[in-house]
Amino acid sequence: MLGESVSGLYAYHAAKQITEDDFKAVNELAYNLENGLLRLVQSLERKRLDSEWVESLIVKELNEAYG
Repeated sequence: MLGESVSGLYAYHAAKQITEDDFKAVNELAYNLENGLLRLVQSLERKRLDSEWVESLIVKELNEAYG
């Protein structure tokens, strides 16, 4: 989905349908989002390899406080 958005962004820019400033701003946001997602995947893969992976989203402390 992000790739399609970036492709569209470049097409709008080439067709001069968005300003240079808007193009730069949105392109930077897309770049930051992509890199953030890559870092998240790397972190999750490290946790899995280091046996730190948690299969459940239920946090024990929260479960005890509200249970």
